[in-house]
Amino acid sequence: MKKYLFLSLVVLALILSVSITFAQDDGPRIALFNPLGNNEYVRNAELGVRSIVEAAGGTVEAFDAGFNPEEQLNQINDAITSGGFDAFIIYSVDGAGVTVGVDAAAEAGIPVISLDAPINTDRRTLVPYKNVAGQIARTGVGDGEQIGRAIVMACEGIDPCEVAFLIGFQGFPLDLDRLEAIQGIIADYPNIAITTVQEASYLEDVGYEVSTDILQANPGIDVFASVGDQMTLGSELAVEDAGLVGQVKLIGNGASQDGYTAVAEGRWFATIANLPFTNGQIAGQMALQAISGELIVRSVNMYDQSPPIPSSGAVITQENVAEFEPQW
Repeated sequence: MKKYLFLSLVVLALILSVSITFAQDDGPRIALFNPLGNNEYVRNAELGVRSIVEAAGGTVEAFDAGFNPEEQLNQINDAITSGGFDAFIIYSVDGAGVTVGVDAAAEAGIPVISLDAPINTDRRTLVPYKNVAGQIARTGVGDGEQIGRAIVMACEGIDPCEVAFLIGFQGFPLDLDRLEAIQGIIADYPNIAITTVQEASYLEDVGYEVSTDILQANPGIDVFASVGDQMTLGSELAVEDAGLVGQVKLIGNGASQDGYTAVAEGRWFATIANLPFTNGQIAGQMALQAISGELIVRSVNMYDQSPPIPSSGAVITQENVAEFEPQW
């Protein structure tokens, strides 16, 4: 997969100046705290960080929290105690709970950058927490608005349009925010109704099982949408088994290689562009700038990054699929 450095000339100049500064010593030392190591999306975000930091002569040490917020806090505290890092990049498991670790890092004089998920006691805002030097992120509300727009597009000309929606986990705050935002978008369209919301654990096999049950109970479903491409892959298999290919539209989220290909081939109606590699690049850039005292932008919204997001927006359909390249 190709990787592109989507950075402005001004930012590139700043990175070069940081590289020259650090070339005189051992280079910047970055601790990257990942929520989950065995995940393709997270892996590509890490690759984005490394592409910037290592080009500046620096090093990146990654930590895997195993999606455990307490473990992530322990790792942050241990890294502070070690004294071996110039900056932290935190891809948080719990953006509110991790503020304790952010405060401890600030007291130790270590700048913190938030990657992909906002760090704040209010998870719905992109205003950085007081001790976060910079962040590149998106919110669950932002995700939901994009999925909602895709549903409206898929339901055009269908009245009524019955939608089945798959979330990852019933109690996961980001999924709840996504669902609420979708409901807000479709409220202006009386032809659209979400007839069922089911948990599918961000897994293809669970998505298949849940979607099969949904189609048996609700044979009039017009659209399957989800918060993750993995689950939509399962929905696609269920639609095939039910003999409903071409009758039920499919919407994913994340624009993974699988989701992108499904849209390009006309099997899915849409997926939503996510940018793990670009997000990682921007986080790495922010970390270097924070260390050198030259941080020029404190908060960046992933959905504002165009390119690589098409000029027509983050909803990837056959109309704009050629303008986008998946990053995971």
